[in-house]
Amino acid sequence: MLIRPVILSTLVLIAVSCGQNVLYEESRTIPGAEWTYRDTLDFAFTVTDTAALYNMYVVFGHAASFPNQNIYTKLYTRFPDGKRLSKLKSFDLYDARGATLGKCSGGSCEVRRLLQDNAYFNRPGEYVITLEQFMRRDSIPGLESVGLLIEQSGKTKADIQGKKK
Repeated sequence: MLIRPVILSTLVLIAVSCGQNVLYEESRTIPGAEWTYRDTLDFAFTVTDTAALYNMYVVFGHAASFPNQNIYTKLYTRFPDGKRLSKLKSFDLYDARGATLGKCSGGSCEVRRLLQDNAYFNRPGEYVITLEQFMRRDSIPGLESVGLLIEQSGKTKADIQGKKK
């Protein structure tokens, strides 16, 4: 039963990334389709181009019957120098009328939500983004997978700095 969401997640990530300059993409299956507090997800990637700007997305795979409009997460970013920052972020999976913000097929849905656009990395090296669920209850039933997608935006820091002058 868990194979279908994993295949769907992989196909969607491949389709989304075709033709894009992808720095990193990975999806993690959530054991038993129930994300608990103890199930933190680490996504480690290496940055070499510090001039490029990137769009970062979190990709959620969930059952079509998922009971929540959104998911609250706590995100940690560990930088190559060991410094670590955290922030809270809510990702909507449905709009205010209850319509999905992604695509559904065969009882599973895939929703790609923007984490940050035009992000840049000041240093080359390994970065780690850790996601943990931060809902009011210990487990979120119906969440099948969580992924991270980072793609080049086609812009550079110089493009943004030139607009500020």
